[in-house]
Amino acid sequence: MSRIGRIQDRLSRTGIDLLALREQGNIIYAVDWDKPISGILLIPRSGEAKLLTSPLESVNLPPSLNGVKVVKVERGERLLKGFLREVGKGLKYIEFDSIDMSDALRLEEELGVLVKTRSKIVSEMRMIKDKHEIEKLKRAAEIASSTAREVLEDLREGVSEVEVACHYNRTIVLKEALKPAFETIVAFGEDSSNPHFTPSSRRLRRGDVVLLDAGADYLNYKSDLTRTIVFRGEAGKSMIREMIEAVEEAKKAAEEKVFPGAKACEIDKRACEVLSEYGFDKHFAHGLGHGVGIDIHEPPSIAPSSNEELKTGNVITIEPGVYVPGVGGVRIEDTYLVTDSGPVKLTF
Repeated sequence: MSRIGRIQDRLSRTGIDLLALREQGNIIYAVDWDKPISGILLIPRSGEAKLLTSPLESVNLPPSLNGVKVVKVERGERLLKGFLREVGKGLKYIEFDSIDMSDALRLEEELGVLVKTRSKIVSEMRMIKDKHEIEKLKRAAEIASSTAREVLEDLREGVSEVEVACHYNRTIVLKEALKPAFETIVAFGEDSSNPHFTPSSRRLRRGDVVLLDAGADYLNYKSDLTRTIVFRGEAGKSMIREMIEAVEEAKKAAEEKVFPGAKACEIDKRACEVLSEYGFDKHFAHGLGHGVGIDIHEPPSIAPSSNEELKTGNVITIEPGVYVPGVGGVRIEDTYLVTDSGPVKLTF
């Protein structure tokens, strides 16, 4: 059954007349398309699904996308107005994955329907990857992993953070990636103590910590990894060496907790316990991981507040990190497929 068909089956079981998708990731998933698309995807309980899109977007699209009719909204016309024209009267219950409350109230008034916002129907389906998605995720992971290795091996004294980021971004595109999965992070020395650092003109020196956080977008599917090394030097018995050991051990301990039925918060807790043993728990500033797919951050969230249970087919990251201002940061991250026999690492 197609993804549209599976969605319509859920609509029938829940009594929803129409599902309207506006988030790009949800549209791409439902249509099962390999290129970026946007607009409003209308999926009725039965019958033909339609993608309302702008004249600019429709130029690059065929009349039908895997059975979904492409409807061009007139130039200057809001997509929501096109929505009103296409939907018409007679519906009782519509769900949107994303819509402003003011627009939802307007639709309720003009159409006489109940409008529910923040539908989870598609986002929940996206958590379980099918075999075709897994193949794309594997290729995205291969591109990111091989490129990260090449970039780190090519490091030379005096190169800037920006130059290294550009090297990575250029190389993945040559390997058939559409683009980076997110803004590539390259941080040298003390800059690495900022988890979401933006590469600067700072130049590489012997003995610097080098943190590379990067990914690749392959046919709309993302990968995510982080590597931390010491450039032409030994960490020795310094704090950096302890940080590396702590992060490596925390990551390994978390991996052992990854299996179907495991609670996300328990995986996070195990990593934090290891970091605490090293005295670094106060220097871990973010969640342990997240789902990966069409979007770089998807459910399930691997965090202290997450009671979600892992399922076979989830693709997640594990990324413990320690960040000490004035010293530097260490983060090691890989992307994993959750299987019945445990985690399978996609990045390398």
